[in-house]
Amino acid sequence: MKDKVFIIWSGDISVALKVKATLENKYNYICYVGGNSQNDSQMLSVGDTVVRQMKSCNQAIVIFKNKGDGAVSNNLFFELGFVSASYGMKKVHCVKRKSDNITLPSDFDNSFIEALEADNDDDYAESIVNYFMGRQKLSVDTNKMYLINNRYMIHEMIQAHYSETGSKCSDYELAQYILFYMQASVMYQDEPKILEELTQFKRYHNNEFSAELHNAVNMSIAFLEVQSNLRNDQEAVYIEDSVFREYYNTCKDMFEEIQNDDSGTFDEWAKMILAENLAYVCAVYAKNPHLSKDFSNMLFCKTLEYGKQFEKHVTTLENSAPCIENNDHVGLISMFKGYIYRHMFNACLALQNDEALHWITESMRERQSLLRIFDKNSVDTKIYANFQMEYYLNLIEYLDFVHKEDINQFDYMMYLNDIDSFLQQCNSANDMHSYIQKIAYYRNHVIN
Repeated sequence: MKDKVFIIWSGDISVALKVKATLENKYNYICYVGGNSQNDSQMLSVGDTVVRQMKSCNQAIVIFKNKGDGAVSNNLFFELGFVSASYGMKKVHCVKRKSDNITLPSDFDNSFIEALEADNDDDYAESIVNYFMGRQKLSVDTNKMYLINNRYMIHEMIQAHYSETGSKCSDYELAQYILFYMQASVMYQDEPKILEELTQFKRYHNNEFSAELHNAVNMSIAFLEVQSNLRNDQEAVYIEDSVFREYYNTCKDMFEEIQNDDSGTFDEWAKMILAENLAYVCAVYAKNPHLSKDFSNMLFCKTLEYGKQFEKHVTTLENSAPCIENNDHVGLISMFKGYIYRHMFNACLALQNDEALHWITESMRERQSLLRIFDKNSVDTKIYANFQMEYYLNLIEYLDFVHKEDINQFDYMMYLNDIDSFLQQCNSANDMHSYIQKIAYYRNHVIN
């Protein structure tokens, strides 16, 4: 079940009823029209039933029109105040017919009311529905690292979305939340559990998904299946042929399926995350010891190709107002930069590209920044442990790549002591994730 929508009207109920019918029959919403005497979605209501219905809803459409006496209904302003305070103005959609001259109280203006062109009531109702559906494309206005740190909030949104209690956000917003939920599961290292949750969500509600929700769920399931099937031969973490083929065939054309829009940032987040995921999967498959050198090099070339796509998409995302307002560049965006720079380093290293040092240095810089900003006192211990793991993974690759004599000897010894302390901490916690095993292997057999 999608959001429950309360429809407020003044002057003429016929348009409100047409809007209600379209939203319920075509888009699977439940709607209440002000003035209803029965507490269901099919009748009109009056009295305190209106208050109960407004409390049960989480969005409102407000249709402004003068009554016969030349003024807007007083009830409309009471209901407008109630829903604005309850839902927030992003969930309140105020409209009028462009040709109507609406009489408003002196302390109101028309700035919050969208004027819609319409020749007749059917056109007007259709325009209201289109405006409402378009306004669902809201960017998630919370810092993404905060959401990951409190991922129970996303879990609750997924559970509520098609429940009888009604959703807490639009399909478009949920699509963004699911992308961040996928990333949270990687950082909490419980990919199989979240994979099962999202698979079940898709199994039950796939036929009700919007295009954006389809893309988000499919991207997440495909990537979590990769993460759940990592292999480790001590020197490298890799995936098998079948895992790569299934992921790549699912996701390689998805860039074309992500719909560009100007209303929200789902498309920018999805393209950035998909580019990083594809670069990662190509790089981790290229480490498969059973592949030929030529094929591995082709995969590393694809890693660089997706890395360049990532750079384009991340620039667009960083310049978007929602990400600037939410300070996302110092959180989740920085983390994805750390990922992609490391993938590009590994690709350049394998291809003997001169840019290898640049990319490992950039990756180290992002990782160090995350550890400074999100210390163990500000985020969940599992997230902090993930930041540490990513940093030390970068560090061993940096130390293996750069000649020992090119590093200050005191700094070099401090790096080794830090790595030893980290591995001891992981052993005590019995945490030997595939990448921690790689860190341990390099420390014991390569770096000294």
